[in-house]
Amino acid sequence: MTIINNIRKVLVGAAIIASASPAAEATMLAGGPEPAPAASTRGTADVVVNVPNFIILHYYSALTLNFETPESLSIKEGSNDMDVAWDGKVSGNSELENKSLSTAALELDGTVTTVKIPNVWAVRGFSENGKAGVSIAIPDDGDELARGSSIIGLSNAKVTSEKEAALSITVTLNGIAKSQATLGGIEMDLDFTNTQRSGEHKGGKYVISAVTM
Repeated sequence: MTIINNIRKVLVGAAIIASASPAAEATMLAGGPEPAPAASTRGTADVVVNVPNFIILHYYSALTLNFETPESLSIKEGSNDMDVAWDGKVSGNSELENKSLSTAALELDGTVTTVKIPNVWAVRGFSENGKAGVSIAIPDDGDELARGSSIIGLSNAKVTSEKEAALSITVTLNGIAKSQATLGGIEMDLDFTNTQRSGEHKGGKYVISAVTM
């Protein structure tokens, strides 16, 4: 009888295990209670980034302006009959005068030329309102270019953008990427009134300044 009862107990246990779920079966086989479900929670963090005022100015530290070479000319001013006295004095009816000279290929209304130079400075960076001020000044020792006694005057310098030209302008900052830098130019007057010599005239200067706004 004991053997038969033991066989019955084994058969009943096997039937229970076969009908149980895999988790229950694992629990029963392990001989322990079913594990509790995992606990979880979550939280949200606010991220704040403080961007500083920051500006980068790109500029040329030296500029050499090579004026184009005009073609040398010989201009005929017609003919003239001159009266000559026995003492050698000569006079004519229509002697050459500055105002009556024939026109040449190169003609200027005066001795001052305004030179406009594009894209010689650039700015990039960050500011409180996304803008920057760019200005130009000619120092006291930078308003003349000289070669000996031959002088070129430098004056009326301005910074330029697509919209304006002035001593100081406001431009938009587009961040710090080089591909988005804001470009600008300058213009200035060169006075050739006291210029007699060709070749290099040196000594002119200008100062570019940039400031966040």
